[in-house]
Amino acid sequence: MPMIQVKVTTPLTAEQDVKIHDELTKAVVEVFHKPIDYVMVNVEPDSDLWMAGQKLAKGAYVSACLMGEMKNNDCDAFTAIVCELFKQTLGIEGAHVYTTFQTINQWGWDGKIL
Repeated sequence: MPMIQVKVTTPLTAEQDVKIHDELTKAVVEVFHKPIDYVMVNVEPDSDLWMAGQKLAKGAYVSACLMGEMKNNDCDAFTAIVCELFKQTLGIEGAHVYTTFQTINQWGWDGKIL
């Protein structure tokens, strides 16, 4: 039950939006070995992100919530994919991309707790 929530400071074209959703879904499947049928991704463009006391013209925040254990090397690999994706797609440098990881013990879905 992975949920990837993204905030980026830039607007997105329809093509960029689809690419980010597709690439993040693919990364979750490949890195964390989660079934694609349960991957959910939310991308919020034009977000107001600040770093070091200043508003970022180009920045991103990514929160990954997954059921089950996440290994450090997997989180590292996912972060590398995220940073490269935002650099190539939106021109956001890795130094302005934060990723966080949360392990969820209980997840509600389809009317029940898993």
